[in-house]
Amino acid sequence: MTIKVDEKFVSVGIKTVDSKNRINLGEKILKVIDSKGKADAYKIFIGKEGDILLRPVVTIPANEAWIYEHPEVLKKIRKGLDEAGKGKTKKVSDLDKFFKEL
Repeated sequence: MTIKVDEKFVSVGIKTVDSKNRINLGEKILKVIDSKGKADAYKIFIGKEGDILLRPVVTIPANEAWIYEHPEVLKKIRKGLDEAGKGKTKKVSDLDKFFKEL
C-alpha cells in the first residue's frame, strides 16, 4: 500500500535503537499521540529516503468488524444512537412481535 503524505512534521526528539533493535517512543511522544485519540497499534510506512511514518490506528474486534464493512448497517446504528440521545425511544413490551414487524 502506498500513501501520499502531505503534512508538516515537527521534530520531537531523537531516540536511539537499543540492543534488541527497538525504539522506545517515550512518554512525551505518547502524550502528544494520546491527545489526538487513543491508539492501540501503529501502521508503519517507509519512504523512499528511509523516513518512517507511524500512523496511529485503533483495532476493532473481529466480531464487530462486519458493522464497518456494511455502511448501511453502520448508518442505521448511528441513526439509532442519535435518536436515543435525543430521547426518541419507546418501550417495547413484546420483542418477538416487534422483530416480526421489522
